[in-house]
Amino acid sequence: MSLSKSLFGENIPLLQLESFSQPYTLTVENTFLMGKENPPISLKTTSDIVLKQDKDDNFLYNTIELLHITGDTEDHIMKPFLMQSLALSDISRSLFIKRNLDGKMLSVEKKEDLWKDWELWKQNKLSSVFPEEKDQIKMISNYEKGLKDFDTGLKKNLQYVLLLPEIYSLIFPPNEHFSFLSSQLQFNSRLVDGMEYNYQMKLVKLDEEKDTLSVELHSILNNKDELIKSHLKKLYEDKPDFSVDNFEFSIKVKYSFEKSSSKINNAELHFTEKLHDHLAYFVDMRLEIRD
Repeated sequence: MSLSKSLFGENIPLLQLESFSQPYTLTVENTFLMGKENPPISLKTTSDIVLKQDKDDNFLYNTIELLHITGDTEDHIMKPFLMQSLALSDISRSLFIKRNLDGKMLSVEKKEDLWKDWELWKQNKLSSVFPEEKDQIKMISNYEKGLKDFDTGLKKNLQYVLLLPEIYSLIFPPNEHFSFLSSQLQFNSRLVDGMEYNYQMKLVKLDEEKDTLSVELHSILNNKDELIKSHLKKLYEDKPDFSVDNFEFSIKVKYSFEKSSSKINNAELHFTEKLHDHLAYFVDMRLEIRD
């Protein structure tokens, strides 16, 4: 018997992994603050999706299928970009993802299907979404570059951080010797070119009630000192009215799980990247079961 078992008893997973198929509605609102003199810019999308999960002895296999997506913005300048974004979501409507039993994303499967979807969309719809040839060339270059490194890009996408939580190693009974941290994650700054955040998600709250497990996780930024030296220090030196104390990076996620299957009952994510009160980027997401 191990020392941990003799001291604390058998460690029992708080979440049981089972197969399921569940329709959801995912609402995402992006908000930019771009100067004191400018009003906030907000983009909102609502997606109907189906999240499927299968498992074997070693891995989880998830399918995320997009059924329908709509979007809205009151900013007339951003309207064309939103319409293009909605059109791009139509390129591949299904993703197949392999994870380990802790929930860590390992790889995107069936990549050949993603390329087939892209070639079909490029042939039939590219010219209608991007009428200008220079925009078509730029789109082709950017999209195919993303396809070649699709796994990395997906792991940096906050929607998939929410939909595919790396949380299944939570054990009972929790004790002072147990501190849950996710694996290292990355996110590209939306406000500073070339700046990448390295962070982990830490468990800060856990509640159980019958077959429901509620958890809350907050981000820990691991490379803040490095970013101050490489990017932020010079940025704030050029703006004497602000200091690095105004900087903020934060991700907060709340989940309600069905304990017997690990299916998400509902979830929310709140992201903040702020350089100062008038230059910031926020993301608010809400995931709810759709009847």
